[in-house]
Amino acid sequence: MKETQVNHRYWYVFTGSYSSSDHEGISLLLFDSEAGNLKRLDGISGIENPSFLALDPQRFRLFAVGEVADGFVASYTIDQSTGKLNEINRQFTKGSSPCYLSLDKQGNWLYSVNYQKGSSVELFSIEKNGAIGALADDVQHAGHSVQADRQEGPHPHSVVSIPSSSYLLVPDLGTDHIYIYRNDSIEAGLKLHAKVESQPGAGPRHIAFHPNASFAYVIHELNNTIAVYSYDNIKGLLSLLQSVHTLPGEFLGTSYCADIHVSPSGHYLYGSNRGDDSIATFRILNNGMLESVGYTSTMGKTPRNFIITPDGKFILVANQDSDSIVVMRLGMDGIPIPTGQSYEISKPVCLQMMPAIIESAGK
Repeated sequence: MKETQVNHRYWYVFTGSYSSSDHEGISLLLFDSEAGNLKRLDGISGIENPSFLALDPQRFRLFAVGEVADGFVASYTIDQSTGKLNEINRQFTKGSSPCYLSLDKQGNWLYSVNYQKGSSVELFSIEKNGAIGALADDVQHAGHSVQADRQEGPHPHSVVSIPSSSYLLVPDLGTDHIYIYRNDSIEAGLKLHAKVESQPGAGPRHIAFHPNASFAYVIHELNNTIAVYSYDNIKGLLSLLQSVHTLPGEFLGTSYCADIHVSPSGHYLYGSNRGDDSIATFRILNNGMLESVGYTSTMGKTPRNFIITPDGKFILVANQDSDSIVVMRLGMDGIPIPTGQSYEISKPVCLQMMPAIIESAGK
């Protein structure tokens, strides 16, 4: 008979992009961690601007936003042996330009945020077959901040579950606040627990947690900084510890931060700079605070999202405006080193990764 094995040499990489519905918006690539290269396996069209993806590898499901005026979220099954996608269903959001979505640990709830009209955080149930249920809750933000061109109103930019808790964090670029919500599964609603004020004009965008869940790192798009917070898992509150700049001192141009991730070991943190077109590397000290290590060119323009392979050996960077995904190997000092390997693809903006499943003969 045959049995299914996980081969950790090979990884499926799903890419989200800005594209029209008649072009391939979500691509399926295969990453070979020994050769360090990417190749195309498959892809799907029929969805406009699937700019952000969320992956549930345990249940073989993928979720995508449709970042358009009449925003929506879509769900897909992942074929366990080929990685190919099959759409299950879609649900409209109560706003425009949904730009981020994520899942709770159990895969029962889908969270999304509308960046433009509506400016809200939304909660959808996920049915047993992976279909997205009807909208369970919608919480609108209000307010503004000091930069008139980018902060004229609220712009929630991501929603991230706090590990091993019922809380989730929502950085709002427009109001310069981080909102802390609790998912009340009994009432199927989002309850505001607290909010943390960022530096005026900072523009909080994305969040990464340390593996020990004691520290949260928030990257700010507008002032190119990362804030370090300690997290109290009993009270569900954040306390500011440090703020560091993401750009090299000699850089004098215009740049905006995008993505942020912590290495699987918890020893290093990385942030992407769009303009300087670099990955900033920081060492994470025992107290959670950061120490700058260096900056690496992404060998392309406008590095949006990036992913660290689960073994901590590679970083894959999506360069939106140079149509490429660049492969970098992580050195012993944590600094990414371009390998010379890249993959040409139109406007990549989001990457998600899971082990490739292969069939092999077994007893």
